[in-house]
Amino acid sequence: MHQTAGRRPAVIVNTILIVLEIIAFIHDCMVFGPGLFQWYTVDSNLLQLVVSAFVVYYCLKDIDLPGYVTTLHFISAVGLTITFLIAAFVLAPEGGIRYYFIENVAPINHLIGPALSVISLLFLEKVKKQPVQIILWPAAVSLIYGMICLLLNAVNLLEGPYFFLEVRKQPAGTIAAWFAIIALLCLVFAFIYYRIKWRKNR
Repeated sequence: MHQTAGRRPAVIVNTILIVLEIIAFIHDCMVFGPGLFQWYTVDSNLLQLVVSAFVVYYCLKDIDLPGYVTTLHFISAVGLTITFLIAAFVLAPEGGIRYYFIENVAPINHLIGPALSVISLLFLEKVKKQPVQIILWPAAVSLIYGMICLLLNAVNLLEGPYFFLEVRKQPAGTIAAWFAIIALLCLVFAFIYYRIKWRKNR
């Protein structure tokens, strides 16, 4: 009973995340249709929905979170962090803060989802210390996403959805620079989150 009570904050936060992510996903389905999965933001938030469902399930069962759930959460939390950073410092200055952080489900996708995901991962979910190699997963998944989008852009099956993925319009140097920046950001934030989460085990 005591252990179950200790998992309650994680259950509450991830239940909120489930509700919010479902709302955002339904909205994005209506707006983007079958093409919604081309967006890194949508993919990261959808992964968080899956992660939160796992977290709530295992917590309610009073079972320690498996390592794979924490690995998935590292991927989603870092992905959502990158989503916030790109929206705040790259897209919003051109497209407007209102569009990226205020209208419709933008607050969920770009701000609330990322914040709650990171808080739950770092401070609420109890899991044994994972190998430091876990920090490589967010960068690897992000690069795979980017490579798929580049290929689809190259064969004219997709345009964008981000300017640095438009392989037929952007110089190779610009694309390579953005890939390097995003991979580096993934590694840096994954390492920071790793150190914060298991700081007592240093």
